[in-house]
Amino acid sequence: MTIPVFYADFPKACLCRYLTIVVVCLTSSFVHAQFRPLIKKFFLGQDSVRLAIYDAGGKNFAFVHVHENEEASLQAGLTSLAAFGGKLITLQHSRDGSTKRNVTFRHNKTTFSFDPNRIFTHDRSVLAASITVIKGKGKADNSVIEMVDALARAIWDELAGYPLIIALHNNKNKPSEYSTRWLFFKHYEPESYSITSYVRKFDQVSDSNKSCSDIYINPAINNSEFFIVTRRSDFDQLLRLRYNVVLQNDRPVDDGSMSVLAAKNGIRYINAEAKHGRITEQTAMLRLLLDAEVKK
Repeated sequence: MTIPVFYADFPKACLCRYLTIVVVCLTSSFVHAQFRPLIKKFFLGQDSVRLAIYDAGGKNFAFVHVHENEEASLQAGLTSLAAFGGKLITLQHSRDGSTKRNVTFRHNKTTFSFDPNRIFTHDRSVLAASITVIKGKGKADNSVIEMVDALARAIWDELAGYPLIIALHNNKNKPSEYSTRWLFFKHYEPESYSITSYVRKFDQVSDSNKSCSDIYINPAINNSEFFIVTRRSDFDQLLRLRYNVVLQNDRPVDDGSMSVLAAKNGIRYINAEAKHGRITEQTAMLRLLLDAEVKK
């Protein structure tokens, strides 16, 4: 690899950032080369989802990456896997070479879609509500629900035995805005998901703030970078480190999220959130978390 020559007046901060990105990219490539993933295929009607499982040894924690299009979090997770060990599970399901958030599959001349982080629930009504029809006249009947539930159980089984689950996610972190469509029609797009989603605004209640027990926001850190934890001890640890963190309460809304299922089963769970594309920042987040973890 050719390393570019920098001029003397090149800002040191930019140089450090560039070199950090180079190291992250090289480390991720090394992980792919060093750890060939075990692939497990699960069929959903006419289509399938592949679980790519990387195992670097160690039983202290497992990384899970369920949104295929959140590529920065996957790269940060692979880099952390090489540095700290553990296991990493990621979903692969898009059929056209792109990466997508939601899983789609065809069954009985109908195309279904679901968010793979809304299927971890024992409540059949919650699971059924998470599956939508995007083409055709069918519905999410028992056979469809069973297929999706089988995938959720397969993912959950891969995490069994690990005392800590670390979820890897990315968000858009965009402010609310109006856009013009069809000449005079104004479309309103609300602000996207960030740590401020857990703050009650104008007495408006949402599933996010109903599930929040405590929150710490450091104004010096981008509000797209934050942790969600299920234990007070983890909240206190990240608070001491002055990092953005949300504590999920003891009675969270069951929306099918893995964090809710983990809490119900008494399993320690931490979600690391960062903005799309911010590999360097998310890698630093995970290092902050795991450096503290290995010192315990």
